[in-house]
Amino acid sequence: MQMKISEIKINPGRRDTQQRNVEELARSIAAVGLMNPITITQDNTLIAGLHRLEAVKLLGWTEIECVVSEADGLQAELAEIDENFVRAGLSHRELGDLLLRRKELYEALHPETRQGQRNGQTAKNDNLTLLGAKPFSEDTADKLGVSKRTVERLVQTAANLTPEAKKTIRAAGDKITKGAALKISRLPPDQQEEAAAVLTIASPTPKRQGMMDSEATLSEFKALCARYVSGIESLHHRADIFAGMTISQFDALGDSAYSVTTAIKEFFEKVHEIRHEMEKEHEN
Repeated sequence: MQMKISEIKINPGRRDTQQRNVEELARSIAAVGLMNPITITQDNTLIAGLHRLEAVKLLGWTEIECVVSEADGLQAELAEIDENFVRAGLSHRELGDLLLRRKELYEALHPETRQGQRNGQTAKNDNLTLLGAKPFSEDTADKLGVSKRTVERLVQTAANLTPEAKKTIRAAGDKITKGAALKISRLPPDQQEEAAAVLTIASPTPKRQGMMDSEATLSEFKALCARYVSGIESLHHRADIFAGMTISQFDALGDSAYSVTTAIKEFFEKVHEIRHEMEKEHEN
């Protein structure tokens, strides 16, 4: 159905659109039309399609194709949160707050999934056993494509951080990692804001310096590989000499080549081992 854009309501506090995405979408809609209608509730409140709505406004449209959902109240808000998950650029703090609210809504709609109730797989009704909803963390992990542990940690962080600590973490940007925010959330409330503030002014290796060091090290490795490749290529015109070597000489040749490939293999195994440990530390 067609709906006047002026009659569509947008919930306050909804995450802002990204102007670049709106402009790109407007160009696409101008070229091929609106392929997917927006979704609204029965009282004309937007559930899904804010970028599409802003794009057609940019094009000067006064009406837009809508699908009216039967969802209302908690279900509509849950659908709106799920729509926000597909947005790019959500910080771990913003995602945590969304997940915390989603947990409240989801468990209100599916009370059998709350901790301490049945496990969310079955619910008993007299003598009849019915298949119930998934537990919140499992349902959310499936939607986001992440692990249940990630969901649980983000929710724990959002639930336990004080408003003052959240404000400091928000202002810090990427200075405070997801793992650091989790650790702060486990502190007593009266210590959280101070701990977050300390991290914003602490001076670990600056990110920029780390990037420069990485680029320099990568350049060194690439130069080493280039010298090796160039050296091997310079021997191509003497391949007939290598082919005429004795068995013992050929074995020695193979041993030398094997030592190079072994060194490279061991190097990358070490790199992957350290990288794995760093990722685990970052999660914690």
